[in-house]
Amino acid sequence: MRKLPAGDCSLHLVKTMKLQRLIVTGANGTGKSHFARQLAAARPDIPLISYDAIKLATNWKRRPQSEIAAALSGVIQRDSWILEGGPSLLPHAIEYADGVMWLDPPELLRAWRLATRPLRHIGKTRPELPDGNVDWPWQQYGFAIRSLRNRAKFQRDITAQLGAASVSRVWRIKSAPEAASAIAEWQSAGA
Repeated sequence: MRKLPAGDCSLHLVKTMKLQRLIVTGANGTGKSHFARQLAAARPDIPLISYDAIKLATNWKRRPQSEIAAALSGVIQRDSWILEGGPSLLPHAIEYADGVMWLDPPELLRAWRLATRPLRHIGKTRPELPDGNVDWPWQQYGFAIRSLRNRAKFQRDITAQLGAASVSRVWRIKSAPEAASAIAEWQSAGA
């Protein structure tokens, strides 16, 4: 696998490969869903799928593993997709991906996003989730605190999985300029 340092979104790789299957990953609160929607807008011919929409039923209950596996299998067998999800997605989909965009912003930004997200969606279901998974701050804050405490574990897990994979292109995106560059590269890869 060819890895480039964070921020190196050079376009020379785009000329040698066509990216059609992309994973957007990162810990909770890194902006995966928002960023994935920007990627989908840049290449509207490629469907965007949220792993949370595959694995969640309603009321934050997880679907049976057999249903999750069958639904995910149907997605990853397609010719093209943007698949957005946390680190738990990687072992199931990375071998099918052409590229992985790992969102890893500063921890303070992530904490702010985790603190404000339930307030922005209070009493509503976020767009990337199946109906019936309503954000209520008192439920989401416990989850956010556990997620923030597990930052090092998320980073180790993602690093290990990316290191063992044979995906063609990996981005580790830590800033808005790096995100913009990655979107431009993704858009160019479809031209």
